[in-house]
Amino acid sequence: MVPPSTIASRRLTLSLVFCIAISFLCKETIAGRLGFHKPGYLAACLLTRDGHRDVREWIEYHLFAGVEKIFVYDHNSSVPMIEEISDYVVSGKVQYTYLTSEVPRISKGEEFPGGFQGRIFGECIEQARGYYKWMMFTDLDEVTYVMDPKYGNSIPAVLRDYEHAGAVLIHRRDVGSSGVQERTPEQGLLATFNKCTGRISEHVKGIAQLDYATVSINAHCFDYKEGHLGLRLGDNRTVTRAATISDPPVDAPLLIYHYAGSVAEYMARSSKLAGGVSGMTKKDANMYHTLDAFAVHDCLAGQVAHTAMTAAGAFRPLPEHPCDDLSGLPPHEIERRRQMRKGRRAHRHDRSSMSRRLSNQGGATARRMLR
Repeated sequence: MVPPSTIASRRLTLSLVFCIAISFLCKETIAGRLGFHKPGYLAACLLTRDGHRDVREWIEYHLFAGVEKIFVYDHNSSVPMIEEISDYVVSGKVQYTYLTSEVPRISKGEEFPGGFQGRIFGECIEQARGYYKWMMFTDLDEVTYVMDPKYGNSIPAVLRDYEHAGAVLIHRRDVGSSGVQERTPEQGLLATFNKCTGRISEHVKGIAQLDYATVSINAHCFDYKEGHLGLRLGDNRTVTRAATISDPPVDAPLLIYHYAGSVAEYMARSSKLAGGVSGMTKKDANMYHTLDAFAVHDCLAGQVAHTAMTAAGAFRPLPEHPCDDLSGLPPHEIERRRQMRKGRRAHRHDRSSMSRRLSNQGGATARRMLR
Protein backbone atom coordinates (compact mmCIF):
# COMPACT_ATOMS: atom_id res chain seq x y z
CA MET A 1 0.00 0.00 0.00
CA VAL A 2 1.33 3.43 -0.95
CA PRO A 3 1.84 5.65 2.12
CA PRO A 4 -0.39 8.80 2.31
CA SER A 5 2.69 11.02 2.33
CA THR A 6 3.80 9.54 -0.98
CA ILE A 7 0.35 10.03 -2.48
CA ALA A 8 0.31 13.68 -1.34
CA SER A 9 3.78 14.19 -2.79
CA ARG A 10 2.72 12.72 -6.13
CA ARG A 11 -0.42 14.91 -6.20
CA LEU A 12 1.68 18.01 -5.56
CA THR A 13 4.17 17.01 -8.27
CA LEU A 14 1.37 16.37 -10.79
CA SER A 15 -0.24 19.68 -9.92
CA LEU A 16 3.00 21.57 -10.41
CA VAL A 17 3.53 19.80 -13.72
CA PHE A 18 0.01 20.87 -14.68
CA CYS A 19 0.82 24.49 -13.78
CA ILE A 20 4.00 24.41 -15.86
CA ALA A 21 2.17 22.81 -18.77
CA ILE A 22 -0.59 25.41 -18.67
CA SER A 23 2.00 28.19 -18.57
CA PHE A 24 3.86 26.69 -21.56
CA LEU A 25 0.94 25.69 -23.74
CA CYS A 26 -0.96 28.92 -23.13
CA LYS A 27 2.06 31.11 -22.54
CA GLU A 28 0.97 33.85 -24.91
CA THR A 29 -2.58 33.83 -23.57
CA ILE A 30 -1.55 33.95 -19.90
CA ALA A 31 1.54 36.16 -20.14
CA GLY A 32 -0.34 38.70 -22.25
CA ARG A 33 -3.03 39.02 -19.63
CA LEU A 34 -0.69 39.32 -16.68
CA GLY A 35 0.32 42.71 -18.06
CA PHE A 36 -3.13 43.70 -19.29
CA HIS A 37 -6.25 44.39 -17.29
CA LYS A 38 -9.28 45.33 -19.31
CA PRO A 39 -10.45 48.58 -17.63
CA GLY A 40 -13.47 47.96 -15.48
CA TYR A 41 -15.42 48.99 -12.41
CA LEU A 42 -15.09 46.33 -9.71
CA ALA A 43 -12.30 43.89 -8.86
CA ALA A 44 -11.80 41.55 -5.90
CA CYS A 45 -8.79 40.50 -3.85
CA LEU A 46 -8.89 36.94 -2.49
CA LEU A 47 -6.19 35.42 -0.27
CA THR A 48 -6.91 31.78 0.41
CA ARG A 49 -5.43 28.39 1.19
CA ASP A 50 -6.57 24.83 0.44
CA GLY A 51 -9.94 26.06 -0.77
CA HIS A 52 -10.26 23.60 -3.67
CA ARG A 53 -13.81 22.64 -2.81
CA ASP A 54 -15.25 26.18 -2.90
CA VAL A 55 -12.95 28.42 -4.94
CA ARG A 56 -14.64 27.80 -8.29
CA GLU A 57 -18.15 28.43 -6.97
CA TRP A 58 -16.92 31.54 -5.12
CA ILE A 59 -15.41 32.95 -8.30
CA GLU A 60 -18.41 32.08 -10.45
CA TYR A 61 -20.84 33.71 -8.02
CA HIS A 62 -18.89 36.96 -7.73
CA LEU A 63 -18.41 37.17 -11.50
CA PHE A 64 -22.17 36.67 -11.80
CA ALA A 65 -22.71 39.49 -9.26
CA GLY A 66 -20.65 41.95 -11.30
CA VAL A 67 -17.01 41.52 -10.25
CA GLU A 68 -14.90 41.82 -13.41
CA LYS A 69 -11.46 40.71 -12.21
CA ILE A 70 -10.43 38.55 -9.26
CA PHE A 71 -6.86 38.57 -7.98
CA VAL A 72 -6.36 35.17 -6.32
CA TYR A 73 -3.38 34.65 -4.01
CA ASP A 74 -3.03 30.97 -3.22
CA HIS A 75 -0.98 30.76 -0.04
CA ASN A 76 0.75 27.46 0.69
CA SER A 77 -2.05 25.19 -0.54
CA SER A 78 -0.97 21.56 -0.27
CA VAL A 79 -1.90 21.26 -3.96
CA PRO A 80 -2.07 24.53 -5.97
CA MET A 81 -5.66 25.50 -6.69
CA ILE A 82 -5.05 26.56 -10.28
CA GLU A 83 -6.39 23.20 -11.46
CA GLU A 84 -9.85 24.25 -10.26
CA ILE A 85 -9.91 27.62 -12.04
CA SER A 86 -7.50 27.32 -14.96
CA ASP A 87 -10.10 28.34 -17.55
CA TYR A 88 -10.83 31.57 -15.67
CA VAL A 89 -7.09 32.27 -15.46
CA VAL A 90 -6.73 31.74 -19.20
CA SER A 91 -9.78 33.92 -19.95
CA GLY A 92 -8.25 36.78 -17.95
CA LYS A 93 -11.04 36.97 -15.39
CA VAL A 94 -8.73 35.64 -12.67
CA GLN A 95 -5.11 36.56 -12.04
CA TYR A 96 -3.62 33.68 -10.07
CA THR A 97 -0.50 33.76 -7.89
CA TYR A 98 0.83 30.82 -5.88
CA LEU A 99 3.16 31.72 -3.05
CA THR A 100 4.79 30.01 -0.10
CA SER A 101 5.79 31.55 3.21
CA GLU A 102 5.17 31.31 6.89
CA VAL A 103 2.60 33.72 8.34
CA PRO A 104 4.40 36.18 10.63
CA ARG A 105 2.75 36.82 13.96
CA ILE A 106 1.44 40.37 14.36
CA SER A 107 0.92 41.73 17.83
CA LYS A 108 -0.74 45.07 17.05
CA GLY A 109 -2.72 46.71 14.30
CA GLU A 110 -0.03 49.20 13.28
CA GLU A 111 2.01 46.23 12.05
CA PHE A 112 -0.76 44.98 9.75
CA PRO A 113 0.32 46.79 6.53
CA GLY A 114 3.76 45.18 6.82
CA GLY A 115 2.41 41.76 7.76
CA PHE A 116 1.56 39.01 5.32
CA GLN A 117 -2.11 39.79 4.73
CA GLY A 118 -1.47 43.53 4.67
CA ARG A 119 1.23 43.12 2.02
CA ILE A 120 -1.14 41.06 -0.13
CA PHE A 121 -3.82 43.73 0.20
CA GLY A 122 -1.30 46.38 -0.79
CA GLU A 123 -0.23 44.33 -3.81
CA CYS A 124 -3.88 43.95 -4.89
CA ILE A 125 -4.41 47.70 -4.65
CA GLU A 126 -1.31 48.43 -6.72
CA GLN A 127 -2.30 45.85 -9.36
CA ALA A 128 -5.84 47.19 -9.73
CA ARG A 129 -5.43 50.94 -9.27
CA GLY A 130 -5.79 52.75 -12.57
CA TYR A 131 -7.78 49.87 -14.06
CA TYR A 132 -10.69 49.52 -11.63
CA LYS A 133 -12.64 51.97 -9.49
CA TRP A 134 -13.52 49.61 -6.61
CA MET A 135 -11.91 46.57 -5.00
CA MET A 136 -13.60 44.06 -2.70
CA PHE A 137 -11.61 42.49 0.16
CA THR A 138 -13.20 39.33 1.53
CA ASP A 139 -12.27 35.70 2.25
CA LEU A 140 -13.25 32.42 0.66
CA ASP A 141 -15.73 31.73 3.48
CA GLU A 142 -17.44 35.09 2.87
CA VAL A 143 -19.93 35.66 0.05
CA THR A 144 -21.39 39.11 -0.63
CA TYR A 145 -25.08 38.98 -1.57
CA VAL A 146 -27.30 41.70 -3.02
CA MET A 147 -30.27 41.88 -0.67
CA ASP A 148 -32.33 44.69 -2.25
CA PRO A 149 -34.29 43.44 -5.29
CA LYS A 150 -34.12 46.82 -7.03
CA TYR A 151 -30.40 46.20 -7.70
CA GLY A 152 -30.99 42.79 -9.23
CA ASN A 153 -27.93 40.65 -8.50
CA SER A 154 -25.50 43.46 -9.25
CA ILE A 155 -22.97 44.65 -6.68
CA PRO A 156 -21.79 47.46 -9.04
CA ALA A 157 -25.37 48.76 -9.20
CA VAL A 158 -25.20 49.31 -5.43
CA LEU A 159 -21.75 50.90 -5.55
CA ARG A 160 -22.82 53.51 -8.11
CA ASP A 161 -24.92 55.10 -5.37
CA TYR A 162 -21.80 55.53 -3.19
CA GLU A 163 -19.14 56.92 -5.50
CA HIS A 164 -18.62 59.86 -3.13
CA ALA A 165 -17.37 57.46 -0.42
CA GLY A 166 -13.86 56.23 0.23
CA ALA A 167 -15.25 52.75 0.88
CA VAL A 168 -18.46 50.98 1.77
CA LEU A 169 -18.56 48.74 4.84
CA ILE A 170 -20.78 45.65 4.84
CA HIS A 171 -21.95 43.68 7.86
CA ARG A 172 -21.77 39.90 8.06
CA ARG A 173 -24.20 37.22 9.10
CA ASP A 174 -22.73 34.00 10.49
CA VAL A 175 -23.94 30.81 8.82
CA GLY A 176 -23.62 27.50 10.67
CA SER A 177 -23.30 23.90 9.53
CA SER A 178 -27.07 23.56 8.87
CA GLY A 179 -26.78 20.07 10.35
CA VAL A 180 -24.24 18.92 7.75
CA GLN A 181 -21.59 16.79 9.43
CA GLU A 182 -19.49 16.34 6.29
CA ARG A 183 -20.13 17.59 2.78
CA THR A 184 -20.29 15.39 -0.30
CA PRO A 185 -18.33 16.56 -3.39
CA GLU A 186 -21.57 17.80 -4.98
CA GLN A 187 -22.51 20.12 -2.09
CA GLY A 188 -21.42 23.71 -2.61
CA LEU A 189 -21.66 26.61 -0.17
CA LEU A 190 -24.55 28.52 -1.71
CA ALA A 191 -27.18 25.79 -1.89
CA THR A 192 -26.13 23.71 1.11
CA PHE A 193 -25.87 26.04 4.11
CA ASN A 194 -29.04 27.99 4.95
CA LYS A 195 -29.14 28.29 8.75
CA CYS A 196 -27.67 31.38 10.38
CA THR A 197 -27.60 33.22 13.67
CA GLY A 198 -30.52 35.47 14.55
CA ARG A 199 -28.54 38.70 14.71
CA ILE A 200 -26.39 40.36 12.09
CA SER A 201 -22.77 40.47 13.28
CA GLU A 202 -21.12 43.75 14.20
CA HIS A 203 -18.09 42.71 12.14
CA VAL A 204 -17.73 44.37 8.76
CA LYS A 205 -15.73 43.90 5.58
CA GLY A 206 -15.22 46.53 2.93
CA ILE A 207 -15.19 47.45 -0.73
CA ALA A 208 -12.65 50.24 -1.20
CA GLN A 209 -12.56 52.96 -3.82
CA LEU A 210 -8.98 52.61 -5.00
CA ASP A 211 -8.26 56.31 -5.52
CA TYR A 212 -9.31 57.18 -1.97
CA ALA A 213 -8.49 54.24 0.34
CA THR A 214 -5.48 52.18 1.37
CA VAL A 215 -4.46 49.40 3.78
CA SER A 216 -5.09 50.16 7.45
CA ILE A 217 -4.70 48.38 10.82
CA ASN A 218 -6.63 45.20 9.99
CA ALA A 219 -8.53 43.39 7.23
CA HIS A 220 -11.84 45.06 8.13
CA CYS A 221 -11.15 48.76 7.59
CA PHE A 222 -9.16 51.26 5.53
CA ASP A 223 -7.27 54.51 5.83
CA TYR A 224 -8.56 57.32 3.64
CA LYS A 225 -7.32 60.32 1.73
CA GLU A 226 -8.43 63.67 3.11
CA GLY A 227 -12.03 64.45 2.29
CA HIS A 228 -13.17 60.82 2.07
CA LEU A 229 -14.43 58.35 4.66
CA GLY A 230 -16.02 54.94 4.74
CA LEU A 231 -19.79 54.63 4.76
CA ARG A 232 -21.73 51.79 6.34
CA LEU A 233 -24.39 50.44 4.02
CA GLY A 234 -27.90 50.66 5.39
CA ASP A 235 -27.70 53.97 7.25
CA ASN A 236 -24.71 55.77 5.65
CA ARG A 237 -22.94 56.11 8.98
CA THR A 238 -19.39 57.38 8.50
CA VAL A 239 -16.64 54.96 9.51
CA THR A 240 -12.90 55.31 10.00
CA ARG A 241 -10.77 52.57 11.59
CA ALA A 242 -13.33 50.06 12.82
CA ALA A 243 -13.49 46.29 12.52
CA THR A 244 -16.86 46.24 14.27
CA ILE A 245 -19.72 48.73 14.17
CA SER A 246 -22.61 48.62 16.64
CA ASP A 247 -26.31 48.47 15.80
CA PRO A 248 -26.14 46.84 12.35
CA PRO A 249 -29.00 47.97 10.08
CA VAL A 250 -31.38 45.22 8.99
CA ASP A 251 -32.13 46.50 5.49
CA ALA A 252 -28.71 47.16 3.95
CA PRO A 253 -28.49 46.50 0.17
CA LEU A 254 -25.48 44.19 0.60
CA LEU A 255 -24.88 41.52 3.23
CA ILE A 256 -21.98 39.09 3.65
CA TYR A 257 -22.74 35.52 4.61
CA HIS A 258 -19.85 34.22 6.72
CA TYR A 259 -19.83 30.45 6.28
CA ALA A 260 -18.52 28.07 8.91
CA GLY A 261 -18.98 25.07 6.62
CA SER A 262 -19.76 21.56 7.79
CA VAL A 263 -18.86 20.34 11.27
CA ALA A 264 -15.88 18.41 9.88
CA GLU A 265 -14.65 21.54 8.06
CA TYR A 266 -14.78 23.93 10.97
CA MET A 267 -13.14 21.40 13.27
CA ALA A 268 -10.29 21.02 10.78
CA ARG A 269 -10.01 24.81 10.37
CA SER A 270 -9.75 25.37 14.11
CA SER A 271 -6.73 23.07 14.28
CA LYS A 272 -4.93 24.12 11.08
CA LEU A 273 -5.57 27.89 10.95
CA ALA A 274 -6.23 28.82 14.57
CA GLY A 275 -4.59 32.22 14.09
CA GLY A 276 -6.34 33.06 10.83
CA VAL A 277 -4.58 34.41 7.76
CA SER A 278 -3.33 37.55 9.49
CA GLY A 279 -2.15 35.81 12.66
CA MET A 280 -4.23 38.29 14.68
CA THR A 281 -7.39 36.25 15.20
CA LYS A 282 -8.27 33.19 17.26
CA LYS A 283 -10.38 30.32 15.98
CA ASP A 284 -11.19 27.31 18.12
CA ALA A 285 -13.71 24.48 18.16
CA ASN A 286 -15.72 25.98 21.04
CA MET A 287 -16.29 29.16 19.07
CA TYR A 288 -17.70 27.18 16.14
CA HIS A 289 -19.84 24.95 18.36
CA THR A 290 -21.36 28.04 20.02
CA LEU A 291 -22.05 29.64 16.65
CA ASP A 292 -23.66 26.45 15.38
CA ALA A 293 -25.94 26.22 18.41
CA PHE A 294 -27.43 29.66 17.62
CA ALA A 295 -27.54 29.21 13.84
CA VAL A 296 -31.15 28.04 13.59
CA HIS A 297 -32.70 30.83 11.51
CA ASP A 298 -33.36 30.66 7.78
CA CYS A 299 -30.87 32.52 5.60
CA LEU A 300 -31.81 31.83 2.00
CA ALA A 301 -29.81 34.38 -0.01
CA GLY A 302 -27.35 31.68 -1.08
CA GLN A 303 -30.07 29.38 -2.37
CA VAL A 304 -31.75 32.27 -4.20
CA ALA A 305 -28.46 33.23 -5.83
CA HIS A 306 -27.75 29.60 -6.76
CA THR A 307 -31.15 29.34 -8.48
CA ALA A 308 -30.55 32.59 -10.40
CA MET A 309 -27.07 31.46 -11.48
CA THR A 310 -28.39 28.11 -12.66
CA ALA A 311 -31.08 29.83 -14.73
CA ALA A 312 -28.48 32.18 -16.22
CA GLY A 313 -26.01 29.39 -17.01
CA ALA A 314 -23.40 30.99 -14.75
CA PHE A 315 -21.97 27.67 -13.56
CA ARG A 316 -19.43 26.35 -16.06
CA PRO A 317 -17.86 22.89 -16.09
CA LEU A 318 -14.09 22.89 -16.04
CA PRO A 319 -13.05 22.44 -19.71
CA GLU A 320 -10.51 19.86 -20.82
CA HIS A 321 -8.66 22.47 -22.89
CA PRO A 322 -8.71 25.81 -21.01
CA CYS A 323 -6.36 27.43 -23.53
CA ASP A 324 -9.19 27.43 -26.11
CA ASP A 325 -11.14 30.00 -24.06
CA LEU A 326 -10.47 33.50 -25.42
CA SER A 327 -13.46 35.19 -23.77
CA GLY A 328 -12.66 38.44 -22.03
CA LEU A 329 -10.16 39.65 -24.64
CA PRO A 330 -10.79 42.59 -27.00
CA PRO A 331 -12.09 41.49 -30.44
CA HIS A 332 -8.89 42.46 -32.28
CA GLU A 333 -6.82 40.39 -29.83
CA ILE A 334 -9.11 37.38 -30.24
CA GLU A 335 -8.74 37.56 -34.02
CA ARG A 336 -4.96 37.95 -33.81
CA ARG A 337 -4.60 34.86 -31.66
CA ARG A 338 -6.92 32.83 -33.84
CA GLN A 339 -4.77 33.69 -36.86
CA MET A 340 -1.65 32.68 -34.94
CA ARG A 341 -3.23 29.33 -34.09
CA LYS A 342 -4.10 28.80 -37.76
CA GLY A 343 -0.50 29.55 -38.65
CA ARG A 344 0.77 27.03 -36.10
CA ARG A 345 -1.59 24.34 -37.41
CA ALA A 346 -0.49 25.03 -40.99
CA HIS A 347 3.15 24.86 -39.94
CA ARG A 348 2.60 21.52 -38.18
CA HIS A 349 0.80 20.21 -41.29
CA ASP A 350 3.68 21.26 -43.57
CA ARG A 351 6.23 19.56 -41.31
CA SER A 352 4.11 16.39 -41.18
CA SER A 353 3.75 16.27 -44.99
CA MET A 354 7.48 16.80 -45.47
CA SER A 355 8.27 14.07 -42.99
CA ARG A 356 6.03 11.59 -44.84
CA ARG A 357 7.70 12.44 -48.19
CA LEU A 358 11.13 11.96 -46.73
CA SER A 359 10.06 8.68 -45.19
CA ASN A 360 8.79 7.42 -48.53
CA GLN A 361 12.08 8.35 -50.14
CA GLY A 362 14.02 6.63 -47.45
CA GLY A 363 15.80 9.85 -46.51
CA ALA A 364 16.99 8.84 -43.06
CA THR A 365 19.68 11.51 -42.98
CA ALA A 366 17.26 14.23 -44.00
CA ARG A 367 14.82 13.16 -41.30
CA ARG A 368 17.52 13.44 -38.68
CA MET A 369 18.31 16.95 -39.87
CA LEU A 370 14.62 17.88 -39.76
CA ARG A 371 14.36 16.79 -36.14
